[in-house]
Amino acid sequence: MTTGRTVGQTEFIETIMPISPWVDSAEITSPDGQHTARIQEASEVGMGAPTSGELRLDGGPVYDSCNPSMVWSDDSKYFAVPQWTNERKQRLLVVRISPREHRYAPNIFRVLELHSFEDGVIRGVDSPVYLPGDVVVDIRELNWT
Repeated sequence: MTTGRTVGQTEFIETIMPISPWVDSAEITSPDGQHTARIQEASEVGMGAPTSGELRLDGGPVYDSCNPSMVWSDDSKYFAVPQWTNERKQRLLVVRISPREHRYAPNIFRVLELHSFEDGVIRGVDSPVYLPGDVVVDIRELNWT
C-alpha cells in the first residue's frame, strides 16, 4: 500500500509494508492518531508457525489469540486483525471503534497477511508463503446493527 502527501510543490509517496504474521509484537496507531492497537510477546502457534497473542485496543477490551498482521481502516473507525481458532485456522475479526462492537468475516483462513483497509474494503493474502490467495472483505457485508 502507498500513501501520498504534498508539501509545497513536492509530492511524497510513502510505502507502508504489511505486518508479517510471523512477528512477535506490533503496535500501530490509527490514521487520525487517536487510537493504538498492540500485540506484545506473541508466541508461535507451532514450531516455525505464525504467532498468536493478546490484542489490546486502547480503552477497550482485550482480544485473545490474535495475530500481529493487523490494519486500521483509512477513516480510523474500524480495525481488522486475524484471530486464531481452536483448530489452528484463522478468522478475520473486525472491530468498530464507536460504538465498540465486533463482527467476524464469514470465511476461515489458513494464515492471513493483511495489507490495506480502504473505503470499507480489507485486502490481504491468505497463506502468503504456500499457495497464496487474494483476500477481499467488504465490511458492509458483515451486518452491522
